[in-house]
Amino acid sequence: MNEWLSVTQLSKQLEIPETTVRRYLNNFDEYFRAEQIGRGKKYHPDAIEILQRIAMLYSIDRETIEIKSILANEYAFSTEENGQNEATTVPPYNISRQFDEFQQKQEEFNRQLLQQLHEQQEYIKQLIDSRDQDIQEAKRFVSPEKERSDRFERIMLEHKVRKKLEEEAEDLWLEKPEEERMKKISWFRREEDKDQRYLFIKRYVNEHFEEYLRNEMGY
Repeated sequence: MNEWLSVTQLSKQLEIPETTVRRYLNNFDEYFRAEQIGRGKKYHPDAIEILQRIAMLYSIDRETIEIKSILANEYAFSTEENGQNEATTVPPYNISRQFDEFQQKQEEFNRQLLQQLHEQQEYIKQLIDSRDQDIQEAKRFVSPEKERSDRFERIMLEHKVRKKLEEEAEDLWLEKPEEERMKKISWFRREEDKDQRYLFIKRYVNEHFEEYLRNEMGY
């Protein structure tokens, strides 16, 4: 006769913490055969396979109510009363086969997912290639005359912006206090500091050129 097992023995054989084993036994007590032996309760050896099944179902994120439904379908109980003790029998359950089936389904799902990702990447690559081809094709249709015309317009626009900025800088320079614009030549003579004037205008143009050019181009 097989030896009935305590919670501690079940925990060691299954390598599951005792607190977890007790929780499984309490939550699914209708699926376990137990006897009160001395001061403790011991369980039939078939509890090992049922506990393994419960642990595996929890590992794949099944809820307690789902696990009970699964166990109800997988374990058929028969109860007989002969005037002495009530006996419950549990048919053997091949947990290894069920786990293998789960792995096969997971591998098939992963394979299909990788295939879909590969197809998406190929589709995106085709779109990019098609776009690049359209751009290159459009460039080939631009005539040399059009390129020269566009380049000339760009030069004239830059010249216009630069001229406008220089005029603004000139006005701002004249608004500066005289002591900032003039330099002393002698005790009785002062004249405009042309070097400082040049640097002021140059800095102003450089600082505002891109902004003004974008405005002129409508960006």
